[in-house]
Amino acid sequence: MRNGKIPAKTENVRKIWLLGLALMIIGLGGSNASAMDLMGPPTAELEKGMIRGGIEYSSSSMYLELIEGKATVYSVEGVLPPLFSGAILSETITDYKVNTIYASVGYGITENCEAFIRMGAAKATFGDTLWKDNEEFDSGNIDFAIGGGVKATFYEGFDWKIGGLVQINLAELDGKIDSSSWTIPQPHFVEISTTEMQIAMGATYLWTGWLSIYGGPFAHFINGDFDYELNRITEDVDSGQIFNDTREYSWQITKGPTFGGYIGAQIEIAKNYSANIEYQKTSNANVFGASIMMRY
Repeated sequence: MRNGKIPAKTENVRKIWLLGLALMIIGLGGSNASAMDLMGPPTAELEKGMIRGGIEYSSSSMYLELIEGKATVYSVEGVLPPLFSGAILSETITDYKVNTIYASVGYGITENCEAFIRMGAAKATFGDTLWKDNEEFDSGNIDFAIGGGVKATFYEGFDWKIGGLVQINLAELDGKIDSSSWTIPQPHFVEISTTEMQIAMGATYLWTGWLSIYGGPFAHFINGDFDYELNRITEDVDSGQIFNDTREYSWQITKGPTFGGYIGAQIEIAKNYSANIEYQKTSNANVFGASIMMRY
């Protein structure tokens, strides 16, 4: 990398962006485009035919905006028509936190382009947002997550590489909301279905023979569904009579592009082994990521 090289060929760049466009179409057409994932260097790292594999971890905290809400309220006996059906106010979850761990595999498609896929599990939490009653959401069991993307190098010379990446992820999270202040047990169930996309441009600089620094600007897109079902149980203080009903809420999650920046370091810890640490920042999210990879 310390010797100057000819910039990536036009034909390779054309293939790269066609592949990226295909990923964008898949992402935006999926289960409606929320945790942000590690991006790594925004340039291709594998020669044609090479493979890398390893473990990636991401921890994100963000604002999650719930819009175009709808609600239906039924009596506990399920008597029709519903007691209420109609639009409800938008909500903002201010502390939506997701931890994700993936097994990741990458492959060098050409000299200047690589593709990767990741499969793993995600866990989400948030609290005291919808009811302001010290309630907490926990997705409980680890839920399935999958993602993938492409990276391309557009120019390489001396100690620098310049390139870009496109990546998407999909996750299905479900769990319960509960509060210690609720004297009567009230099962509240939440399902969150999300697809997320990140598009980055940036540079990688070879600081030493074993350390590279990378980063640049990126755009973040998020889309999804937030479904909430509960059996509300209340007690009349004077008569002691119990009242309950079933409520179904649903919102859409749509935001983007949101622009931000990221910076990271890649360390060669042994021959063909490397580790990454990374930080991402947008106006409504903070993300920490790390990985360890083997190339062969």
